[in-house]
This record gives sequence, C-alpha cells and structure tokens, in this order.
Amino acid sequence: MNGLIRASLKNPYAVTVMAAALALLGYLTLGRIPIDILPVFKSPATQTLTFYRGMPAEDMEKSITNRMERGTAQASGTARLESRSIQGVSVIRSYFQPDSDRSESLTQVNALATLEVPTLPPGTLPPVIMPFDPTGTVPVCLVALNSPSQSEQTLYDVARYDVRPMVMSNPGAIAPVVFGGKIRAIMLYLDRIRMQARQLAPTDVMNATDAFNVFLPNGSIKLGDYDYAVASNSLFENVGNMGDIPLRNQLGNAAYLGDVAEAKDSSFIQTNVVRVDGRRQVYVPVYRQAGTSTLDVVDTLRKSLPDIKGRLSKPEIDLEIVMDQSVYVRNSIVALVQEGVLGAALCSLVILLFLGQIRMTMIAVLTIPLSVLGA
Repeated sequence: MNGLIRASLKNPYAVTVMAAALALLGYLTLGRIPIDILPVFKSPATQTLTFYRGMPAEDMEKSITNRMERGTAQASGTARLESRSIQGVSVIRSYFQPDSDRSESLTQVNALATLEVPTLPPGTLPPVIMPFDPTGTVPVCLVALNSPSQSEQTLYDVARYDVRPMVMSNPGAIAPVVFGGKIRAIMLYLDRIRMQARQLAPTDVMNATDAFNVFLPNGSIKLGDYDYAVASNSLFENVGNMGDIPLRNQLGNAAYLGDVAEAKDSSFIQTNVVRVDGRRQVYVPVYRQAGTSTLDVVDTLRKSLPDIKGRLSKPEIDLEIVMDQSVYVRNSIVALVQEGVLGAALCSLVILLFLGQIRMTMIAVLTIPLSVLGA
C-alpha cells in the first residue's frame, strides 16, 4: 500500500489521466445501466400453458399437467419444474441451468410439449410455450377501457382484438389476457318442459347444432365451358335462422330447434368483474419482456396511448393507464440516490470532525464520486 502511494505521488499526471479516464468511462456507462427495481433474470426459463375450458383443477392435474410434465422434463439442462393446475388451465414452468442456451431450451420444450398433444384428452387446445421471466410476473401497468355508451361485451372485444395487438407492438410490452367484460357467444336457452314433451335430450340439440352449422371449404363446379367458384359456407349469418335447425324428422313427431330452444347473441357466464371509479370496465394487464426496463415500457406505452385510442374500431371508448408500477421504481431510484449522497456527505463529515484535516476531507469529496463512476 505504501508503494502504491509513493508511485502515485511520483506520477501525478498519470494519476490525473487515469482519474479522468475513469470519470469519462463511468459517465458514458451510467446511461447504459438497466434501470429497474429488480435485476435482469439471465437463467433460461420457459412457461407452458395448456387450456381445456371447464375442466376441474383435479382433472387438469391428472390428465394434462402430469403428462406435460413428463414430456417437458426431458429437455436437456433442466434444473427444476414448477406446475400449477387451476380450472381450465395448466401452467408448467421449466427452469434451466445458467449455462443453457435460451433459444435451444425454448425449442426443446416446444418440441417435447407438441409430442405430448396426442396423449391429452380430446378437445384440449394446443399448448402455448413462451419464455418466462420470474421478475416480470407482476404487471407494470393496467390499460383500462371505459365507455359511457358501449357494453361490457363490446369493451371486451375491443380490448382483445384491438388494444392487445397495438399494446404489444410497443418495445418490451406483453399483453396476454383481458380481465372483466363479457365474452361474446351464441347461446341456446333450452326449455325443459318442451324438450320433455318431445322426448329430446340436451345432447340431441348439441349434435344437431354441430351437424347443421359447419364450415365447408370453397370449391368449384364445371358446367360446359364455364367453371364457377362455389361458396359452400354453411355457417349461420343470422342467429334467428338457427331456429330452423331440424332436431327430429319422425312422422308425426318432427321437431326444430325453435320449438324447444331460443338462440341469442349473448355471452358466456361472467366470472370476473372489473370496477374503476364505481363503473364496470375492462382492463388489459401489461407485462414487460425479459431484460426490458419497466420505465421504458410504461413511458413508451403512455406516449402511444392517444394513437391507439384513435385507431379503435368502436367510438366513445376511453383508454387510461391505471396502477402504474413505474412510480414505485422511480421513487426507489430517487431514494437510492439520496442515500448515496447522504452516505458520501456523512463520510466526509466524519473525516473532517474526527481527523480535523480539511485536505483529506476534500480528497474524500473527490474520490467518492470517482469510485462510484469506476464501479
């Protein structure tokens, strides 16, 4: 240590140049440091989502989650698996060794999960495999949709088909789901008394609806020298016409859908309600991608919100950012800077009061910021 001090005193110009270089490099590097409340999660991880609407959590675990676990666990470099089964959804998170390649891990899980699809119950939707960031499980903000005239059903459709794609076009933003509102669906309301009178079961109505409301591909028909394109789409364009679907064609006991049921352009049973300021609304949670700053995602989204609002397919819908998590990040950064400045001031004050050397105090005032920039 004494030799280092003597060498520094003998070469003041070299020390000055090194200090200036450290200050310059520290200043240039300071702007590139990712600013967030948590560090970047560098170890590879993936998340596999499998959906089967209406299946209980216990059945999801036995019929889907267990099989998907056995398949995805074969990926090389797997450190551990975490799974969760809820009603209609199976969630499997695969964590890999730190030296594993992120792209290779995602490719392996995708291939192995696809291999398990034939073993899943009929009607299971194909699994969705995405990169997973444990530090990004909390949404950075919520984009709330509010309208004095539009219904919850319309707000849900606009949020799902208009707002989500435009939000995800912003760098680092992910908007996977929509909360609140009503999911539009064509519902058949059965009359139990009329069905019993015609000796019909709900399965008869379901089978007839599936048989007479199908999508057929377009084809062509050749008549003489002409070749005509034929549109053979058998889907109902008008909900009211579904009452003409035949359920039974027996002599003296013919029955149609309109005799025992009423078809309505309605929605599924609503399972969640969102209220903002006492009014029912719809909101889209926005997450950040791995390695992206919360501040950058929120600031970019806030700037693009007027443009998104102007491109909506329905009028009189207002967009607003609520529950902005970037406020807490900014407050944490301000508190960190204040604590650093306070620590440097107390350190200099201790040197001045206990050693009584103004020169050493001035050196401490200069070297502490230089040490921070060098770090």
